[in-house]
This record gives sequence, structure tokens and C-alpha cells, in this order.
Amino acid sequence: MGMKYYSVFFALFIATLTCSSLLAQDKAALQPNATVVGLLQSNAGKIVELHLRSGEKMGGKVAQVSDNIVHISNLTGAEYFDAFVDAKDISAVVVRVAGR
Repeated sequence: MGMKYYSVFFALFIATLTCSSLLAQDKAALQPNATVVGLLQSNAGKIVELHLRSGEKMGGKVAQVSDNIVHISNLTGAEYFDAFVDAKDISAVVVRVAGR
């Protein structure tokens, strides 16, 4: 996978974040210096789906976020389990919007 692939993926990731921000009921604005960690911190307590660089998807409630680790509780499909994810392994964050 070349640099062009990563550039296209990154552009799609930013476009997804921008569009989801514009369509969200909260009308949250994407800040120019936004980070995945910052997005997760602002969505603490909400249900999200994480897309990992490995290609896996993981959903659940954002319980806690540090600079390096994200704690996801009540995993989708495995509600009795929690996950601790390295923030560097996250390629995209999908946020559930109420009322849709």
C-alpha cells in the first residue's frame, strides 16, 4: 500500500469527520487542530464505533480517554467485556447521532 492510498484514506477520514459534524444534531464544529483523542474525549459517555488500522471495527461506550489509551465499555456484541485501545491504532471514529 503506497503513500497515495494513505493520502486518499486520510482525506476520506477527514471528510467523514467533517460531514458527521455538520449533520450532527449537536451542530458540533470540527476544530482545525482536532485529534482522534480529542474527539473521543468530547464524546465520553456516548456510544461510538472505532475503525482500527488493522481493519477491525469495535463499538461500545466511551468510558475514559487518556493521551494514549481509550477505554470502551459495554462492547457491542460482547456487553460483558471492556476494551482498552491504543489511540494510535484508531483510524476513524463513528458517532451515533440520536433521533436518526
